[in-house]
Amino acid sequence: MTNSNGGNRPLRVLRLTPHYYWPQLAKTSWPVKFDAIGGMQSQITRLTQALDAEDVEQTVLTLRLPGAPRRWRISDRTEILGVRVPVLPLRSRIRGMVDLNLSWALGVLHHLLRTRRRPDLLHVHCSGVIIPPLLGWFLCRLLRVPLVLTVHCSIIVTYHPMNTLDRLLQPFARWVEERAMRAAARTITLTPRTIPLLMKRSGRTEDAFAVLPDVIDADGFAARATPEAVEAVRRRWDLPPGRATIGYVGRLAREKGWPIILDIAEELRDEPLHWLICGDGNERDLFEQDIARRGLTDRVTVTGYVPNEDIPAVMKAMDLLLVAPIHEEFGSVMLEAMAVKLPIIAVGVGGVANVLENGALGWLVPERTPEAFAEGIRKAMSDAEWRTTAAERAVKAVRAHYDLDTVASRTAELYRAVVPGDGG
Repeated sequence: MTNSNGGNRPLRVLRLTPHYYWPQLAKTSWPVKFDAIGGMQSQITRLTQALDAEDVEQTVLTLRLPGAPRRWRISDRTEILGVRVPVLPLRSRIRGMVDLNLSWALGVLHHLLRTRRRPDLLHVHCSGVIIPPLLGWFLCRLLRVPLVLTVHCSIIVTYHPMNTLDRLLQPFARWVEERAMRAAARTITLTPRTIPLLMKRSGRTEDAFAVLPDVIDADGFAARATPEAVEAVRRRWDLPPGRATIGYVGRLAREKGWPIILDIAEELRDEPLHWLICGDGNERDLFEQDIARRGLTDRVTVTGYVPNEDIPAVMKAMDLLLVAPIHEEFGSVMLEAMAVKLPIIAVGVGGVANVLENGALGWLVPERTPEAFAEGIRKAMSDAEWRTTAAERAVKAVRAHYDLDTVASRTAELYRAVVPGDGG
């Protein structure tokens, strides 16, 4: 490959994200107060590993977490670095330690000042907060290199403010996202639904955008759900025989809709169901207090943090996956459920309806209410034929449309298209 700096060498990409999944923490625990683990971490990690097979040299600068290595070299051309400059800690019930995005950004700047190595391309992953797009906008001008943005959650289109401070910051946050998109050579969205409004707000044309969805190696993921691993899950969390298991996998955070889970459980108190809540977050203590207050302790199990490597077996122990967020750009947990043929019941906010093909691949409830979810769960659990056929359609769709290697190749092609002198 010949690039703008001359010579035949891999394209040098600097990828910036405060979120990354460290498998080295799988055997210990995830430091939730630093980073409440979710789908974005797993997605960025999967893409990084798949891009390593492309003609791309990557340096990923992410938030340094306690217990994780500061430097992790995946191969000769892919390196993950944890960076952080301590700042005055600011805690939030909604977001955990809200200073950490700033701490990460200062760590990125400190690293760049020390290394003074100029990349061919800057790729920034954004997730509904101000600092990543602001940093990308600043650095693409400072380094004078093309910028690629991946909008995992759009501030303009998708994000719903979680508290008063959030609401006050929204005009500035939307302005930052607009400016970053205007500066970007390409803005990547996860579904096509956001592009018309982002075009309008940014003043960019359609060719400045690309749709590259969340991804999964469906067969590799499902292979981890061996009968022995599933049985170990049932024993570990003492799942009661004779009851169907309704599952939730994700962060215990307000935007993911944890309060409505227990409202639904109360609506279905007389049904032979058990609830397996797989995840952790800044509001886990509130969730568990609410379980006790409602008298649902014998019907709801909260696992806490579970490594992504163990999620296939956990999902295979479930009969139905519940997806009930307040806002959601995509919902990559649904790809994992599809891969192991776990039927899904969801509310069609954000990109959820797109992923479930408007109900062809999962049960979409008409409104986000406990009553609507309860009715949907009753119907889904009484219709074994629907569960089987929907799961079969879903696993075929996830292999066809969300294949990890295919999206990694398309990402590498996008990189080459935007770097001057590199086939763009």
